[in-house]
Amino acid sequence: MFGQAVNALPQNEVDAPPAPELRWLRWLFVAFVFSFMFDYKAPDLAFDSEKTGGSVFQFAFLGLALATSGLTILIGWRYLLVRPGTYLILFWWGYLAFMLTVAFLSGNEPGRILRLLITPLLLGLGLVTTHIVACAGMRPGEAVRWFLGAALGSVIWNLFFGIFGHGSSLSEVRMEILSPAIRFLFAWVGCSLLLRRTFSWWTLFVLAVPMIPTVLSVTRSLAFPILASALGAGLCLVLGMMWRLYPASHPMKKLGPIAIGAGGGLVAVILVALALPQVTDRWADRLFHNKGGGATTEDLSALMRKAEAKSMLDILSEEPLSFVYGKGLGASYYWDESFFPELFQVYPEDRHQFADDIYTAGHSIWTYTLFSSGIIGMALTIGMFLAVMGFSLWAAWSNAQTVMGRWAWDAHLLFLPFVAMLCTLSESITRNPFDERFTGVLFGVMAALPQFFFNRAFYLRHREQEATLAPQIILQEDELPDDDWESAFPERVLIE
Repeated sequence: MFGQAVNALPQNEVDAPPAPELRWLRWLFVAFVFSFMFDYKAPDLAFDSEKTGGSVFQFAFLGLALATSGLTILIGWRYLLVRPGTYLILFWWGYLAFMLTVAFLSGNEPGRILRLLITPLLLGLGLVTTHIVACAGMRPGEAVRWFLGAALGSVIWNLFFGIFGHGSSLSEVRMEILSPAIRFLFAWVGCSLLLRRTFSWWTLFVLAVPMIPTVLSVTRSLAFPILASALGAGLCLVLGMMWRLYPASHPMKKLGPIAIGAGGGLVAVILVALALPQVTDRWADRLFHNKGGGATTEDLSALMRKAEAKSMLDILSEEPLSFVYGKGLGASYYWDESFFPELFQVYPEDRHQFADDIYTAGHSIWTYTLFSSGIIGMALTIGMFLAVMGFSLWAAWSNAQTVMGRWAWDAHLLFLPFVAMLCTLSESITRNPFDERFTGVLFGVMAALPQFFFNRAFYLRHREQEATLAPQIILQEDELPDDDWESAFPERVLIE
């Protein structure tokens, strides 16, 4: 009875009224979220040490992101002091200042510094922009819908541009067809399947969009965010039941949606195998025969990452103190030559892949973070992930302590930042998410999402306190009917 009553409440019963300036801030937020949706990767620049610029389109994307976030800050600067999100903002921008200081003191080329700074900068701007619209009264569901639209658009764009824009075979552009939004979409699907109160067929479409490039690219590491999404959402379901966000019967209601999702995925894989048998063969090679046809002693991908990591450690070892603060963004590294004999057995005519000087963000977030900003940077980066995950759980617990917050239709979004960070972390060993600019935008939005729910919890607690105190102000205690409290104050019964 109570659950049905609260579920029927409109959204303005659980969120504070929006501020007047939200009508401007909303469209600035939308423009920022979509600013890098059409970003792309050029395969010929992967290891080129001479080219640090981008196309005119990419500069336009950056200009749009800077302009919209700048205007958002100009209009809503007073919201930057709202806690606890302001602590996360200060934390990340402090880290940016540290990275810049180390890079310039190390004498690295400014162009390379700024190129590698774009993703962390977009993360900071995304964090600030989303925090401001949250405090101005945007609903969390609306923010996630815009986020979801940009993520889906990015995946579809990268798939078609990678296949038709490069004029190369699918095997040669396998990394170019992948969008950084894929891991975030898997996180959303996990929360939707396990934590959403009602099943939506829209979830199957969102699942199909990232699965198509995952299968076509033959990328094994994408199995990690899929698994992390399932495990993370499952853990959040347990916590939600402990905090009474979900009834004990909720897991049984999810068996049907999970079966539908698994069945849909299985059918899609079978259809791809039948339609593109060459993709199936490539998957078999990647999974079971990825040692260069027996020419290498171990997996090719592992060899390449070891060659990269060893060179970074050797460079840092030349000046042991640099292990503390790193070599700075834009510092060059190489692939250790001790791995070349095996690699050249597989790539005898493709030696340009092993340039003498490499300036990209590397294949792993942890090796490159250690190389560029040292142990301090490692601790701060891990701290950022853990802080967002902690804020997500804290926001969920805070809403569980309110009555109406437990029954909000978008309660599954409470845990989305936690699952999204877990998906990103799961892939971080084999890939560096911060090597892709759109990651900064999406990460920033996820990092600020808990602030929406902190605002909701504060608003609901304030309303409940007012409702609790109001009868005591109006009536004297001796006027209250001892035997009929519920009929005297039915609204108090609803709140409790």
